[in-house]
Amino acid sequence: MYLVTFRLDPGEYDGAFHKLHDEIQATAEEMDDYHGKRVWQAHDSEQVLVVYHWASLDALATFGETASHEEAKSRWQEWYDAYEVTITEVIDSYGHGFGDDADPPSVA
Repeated sequence: MYLVTFRLDPGEYDGAFHKLHDEIQATAEEMDDYHGKRVWQAHDSEQVLVVYHWASLDALATFGETASHEEAKSRWQEWYDAYEVTITEVIDSYGHGFGDDADPPSVA
């Protein structure tokens, strides 16, 4: 399992942003190796943290090369004041109390 952490400092979103964002999310959700995301807002700033769950680096690379994602990467300055992406391999995960909705899903 791989986690892609996308930290952003939002700027101004317009109709083009929302359209592209929806296209990118739909593309991810159509891929078998995409396993969802979680979003957090910082309490002391406007920063947002989005953590995406992927089963493989190959799927992540394929997703990153889609036309809508490439367009978004080239236009980031229109919508974000800053961003950072970190890709992490999950070696193990465990816990108790989240049931079948555990996030990230257990590494099997």
